Amino acid sequence: MRLLVNTANVQFTATTVPGPKVDNTGKQKFDRVTNLPMWTVQVMALDDQGGEMLNVTVVSEVKPDVVVGQLVVPVDLEALPWVSDRDGKVRSGVAFRASALRVLTPAG
Repeated sequence: MRLLVNTANVQFTATTVPGPKVDNTGKQKFDRVTNLPMWTVQVMALDDQGGEMLNVTVVSEVKPDVVVGQLVVPVDLEALPWVSDRDGKVRSGVAFRASALRVLTPAG
């Protein structure tokens, strides 16, 4: 089951330049299903309740062409709950993934 996030009333601003998502050896990760490269970018999500920083993984053939401060829309934004049990320490959270980042251009 995919948990798609409703982004209709959320404004997203890029707060980092996208870079390769890497494993613990420094090699870029590739999606297991599509074999496309994975990129990571931090965005600020802002709605009428306030803001939150999200790290979003974008699965795309090419690095998203985004600069800091640009308004973007994560395409098919998906929430991925996760749990890790390492050395008796349980950690959990939510990862975010998108198929693309679409840049919003100012009206006018």
